[in-house]
Amino acid sequence: MKVQPFFHAETGSLTYVVSDSGLALIIDPVLDYNNGDISHSHIDHVLDYIKRKGLELRYVLDTHIHADHLSASQYVKAATGAKTVISHRIREVFNQWKSKFGLGNLANFDFLVNGTSKIHFGSKVIEVIETPGHTPACVTYKIDDNVFVGDTLFAPDKGTSRVDFPGGSAQDLYNSIRKLYELPSGTNVYLCHDYPPLGSSPTMCVKMDWQKRRNIMLNQNTTMGEYVFARSKRDESLKVPKLLNVAVPFNLTFQLPEK
Repeated sequence: MKVQPFFHAETGSLTYVVSDSGLALIIDPVLDYNNGDISHSHIDHVLDYIKRKGLELRYVLDTHIHADHLSASQYVKAATGAKTVISHRIREVFNQWKSKFGLGNLANFDFLVNGTSKIHFGSKVIEVIETPGHTPACVTYKIDDNVFVGDTLFAPDKGTSRVDFPGGSAQDLYNSIRKLYELPSGTNVYLCHDYPPLGSSPTMCVKMDWQKRRNIMLNQNTTMGEYVFARSKRDESLKVPKLLNVAVPFNLTFQLPEK
């Protein structure tokens, strides 16, 4: 099995192509967006990689409804026929945002997964770990000793995701991360975001042991009370993601909101 990362510098987002036995899947694909216009150079670069390697794309998986970039899942499906995958709790997230944005219908996804779901992929089985907290519909995808955690854990020097969106919960995120910390220390943790200084490379993957020992916001010794306090204080200082008013409605409906 091979994991190939792609970094979208404009949004600090990481997309992964996982391949095995001639098959491929994409995790958290990203569209380019600028001043109301969608373009596809980044995701087309990802698709070109899959084509050059002679791989058959089977699935496109989102770890959650993103608030800081537009998902390319529907674009990938239309271009390749790959099946889309997301948490079964997406309906909750849709209902939490529906009135704010005047949303129409929830987008159609091929597979709505939960903590008992298993997806067969080549010689591998993709396990789904429900990891709510950042949003109710956050999931982690586990393949062998690799986990793709979405906006659950960030690099150890940056901590964890925020929890101040509708349905977010510091208590839930604490429990979700504790669940991940029960995995073997050698587990590879693939991140969804990093924001490196100009000229530096992003942190894409760290060992679970490093997260457990070094995460500045929630390590193996952090109590729930300590985390909830620290996370709440941190969220008070954060700005709203600049693309939230476009990304959330688009990712829930696959339609750009009216201007």
